[in-house]
Amino acid sequence: MRIEEAKYIGNLVKRFIDTKEGRLLNIGSSTEEYRKITSPYIDAEIFAPLNNLNIKITHFDLKNEKGVDIAGDIFDSKIQNTLEVLKPNLIMACNLLEHLEQDMRKEFPQIINRLFDKEGILIITVPYSYPLHLDPIDTFYRPSPKELSSLFANYEVLDSTIINSSTFFDEFLKYNLFYKLKTMIRIFTPFYKFKVWLCLMHRLMWLFRPYKITCVALKKI
Repeated sequence: MRIEEAKYIGNLVKRFIDTKEGRLLNIGSSTEEYRKITSPYIDAEIFAPLNNLNIKITHFDLKNEKGVDIAGDIFDSKIQNTLEVLKPNLIMACNLLEHLEQDMRKEFPQIINRLFDKEGILIITVPYSYPLHLDPIDTFYRPSPKELSSLFANYEVLDSTIINSSTFFDEFLKYNLFYKLKTMIRIFTPFYKFKVWLCLMHRLMWLFRPYKITCVALKKI
């Protein structure tokens, strides 16, 4: 998740969350280390502002690690049963769909429907202009806001945009000297962890053009 994306999502959450009895389900949450240490702006912009409110936050991910409240496969019916009991009224699913094969991507909206009552809010993001990033796959699904919203029938669009972020060159300038040297050397070592090298080479296409992320907020009707 990009910092600009986290700020935008944080504003959406504050705008749409039920502050009296909010129940937020974060699908594809990753770990506490990722949210608070690797990318601390995620917690700072989205979750920390909710700490003093009467909001139940559940982090769900495939990884069974610290900071993941419920671990499992979202496509497992038993896991769906567990999540359904939570009765979330706001669901976040950020940077997830590009890692799903087409048949799973088509099934995903049905799962969200099952978890939601009417008027549930869904905040979902997907890269729009973004390099290859394997987790463990990247299908290059890069929809516009309209294309992303169209996956979810019987939902009202509350907000939609394309978020502009930094460039790879901006990122590179922030690296310490060791990491800058490591990155430069890595360009010339395709024989070592080829897929990782391929991701780096593809990222060079965004050396001077900004990363972009599609973000929509939808309401079940």
